[in-house]
Amino acid sequence: NFLVRDRLVDLAEEGGYIVVGPLGYNVSGWYGSPVIAMGGRPVEPPNLAELSEKDVLTVLDMVQKEFNIDDKRTYLLGHSMGGAGTLFLGSKYPSNWAAIASIAPAAFMMQKNQKDYLGQIKNANIPAMIVQGGKDNVVPPQNTRTWTDAMKELGMKYEYVELPEGDHGTVISDGMPNIFKFFADHSKGNLP
Repeated sequence: NFLVRDRLVDLAEEGGYIVVGPLGYNVSGWYGSPVIAMGGRPVEPPNLAELSEKDVLTVLDMVQKEFNIDDKRTYLLGHSMGGAGTLFLGSKYPSNWAAIASIAPAAFMMQKNQKDYLGQIKNANIPAMIVQGGKDNVVPPQNTRTWTDAMKELGMKYEYVELPEGDHGTVISDGMPNIFKFFADHSKGNLP
């Protein structure tokens, strides 16, 4: 609900994009990335990450069959939990995407192995963007900066935008123009 509203819809229509917002099995699915058990409750069902990943891939497959999709312009975007999912799915299925963008990625459970995830994205030559709010108290900017530091160290094609006044919510709408410009600049076979 946070992501697919406001500027995303307007910018998608302007650019000729089809936007799909899969749930990821349930609201705590983490889109395949390692699940953080909220409030100490057990993860239900136990294979939630796997089901969430399958949900995203199933929706992608359905859209590709139903619509005239340009596979050179298929992008992955997520915020917070979805931002972690973007990094995870971007690394696991890099051939599906022309580029990926993660907004305030809550990829805390992936941080220890971030170079493994990012290495898969780099090896597939997929550009990555991270947008972060400087005043985000849910996903602190210092955590996110470790991802961009690793991208730089790996020699990836990446862009990092930190919006100094952005918090965990406002960074979504405020970051969308940067993301859609990034996507427009990166299609498969046409990478700067």
